[in-house]
Amino acid sequence: MTSNPQSMKLLQQALANWRQWHTDSGALTSQPAMVRELSGGLTNRSFLVASDKFKAVVRINATNSASLGIDRQRERVILELLQPIGAVPKVLFQTDDVLVSAFCEGQLWSSADSRSSDKVAAVNQMLQRIQGVEAPQLLRRNYVAYCQHYIDQLEGRAVNEVLTQSILEAAAAIDGAQWSAVICHHDLVAENILLTPQGLIFIDWEYAALGHPLLDLVRLYGTDLPVGCVTSAVDDDILKQLAILQHGMDDLWSLIQT
Repeated sequence: MTSNPQSMKLLQQALANWRQWHTDSGALTSQPAMVRELSGGLTNRSFLVASDKFKAVVRINATNSASLGIDRQRERVILELLQPIGAVPKVLFQTDDVLVSAFCEGQLWSSADSRSSDKVAAVNQMLQRIQGVEAPQLLRRNYVAYCQHYIDQLEGRAVNEVLTQSILEAAAAIDGAQWSAVICHHDLVAENILLTPQGLIFIDWEYAALGHPLLDLVRLYGTDLPVGCVTSAVDDDILKQLAILQHGMDDLWSLIQT
């Protein structure tokens, strides 16, 4: 990526505040230095930093977070709730502009073998643990309002009205259906799953909210869910609407970013 003075300023500020990071006793004894910028992220900029054996990731939040429907306070709450179950990297330091988390040694999830029985079981187990965490302080996502927030920003631009209408209709179908809201990642792609010696870790939670319990599975697998993904019958129409909604949110996100 090209150098961005504001990102570099925020990175240096975060590093200068290293004494405020919530690390284990003795794990960090001097100010970390930047090692390299991490590739792959489409929303924020992230940097690997280190001091001796200590490693962390400093994420510089996107300046257009609000336009993308990101609520950093909601993300903070969800990350705090998920810390005890080991589903997310340990949060070390956080402001409105920066998130510092422990660097997790591991391999990125391979989409090529993501449907193997052991991989499906591992994802299911982690999602069950995540969805078992209650978050009464959060509101269930209104998918119509969420999509409309994107669409309103596209006013005056050449946008396919048939596409936007189909997205809103799918969102309305989901909002109107009966389901129990759970913590939902909303961007569970292979690039956001790490296989570590301690098990799976899900990263990049900025789009998370209380949402539909099947949406993360649809995001990862599509409508052809692997055997064993769910323990009860799935309404095919709802599955179809979830897929339309997911693809639609991706399309709207891309239009906002261009």
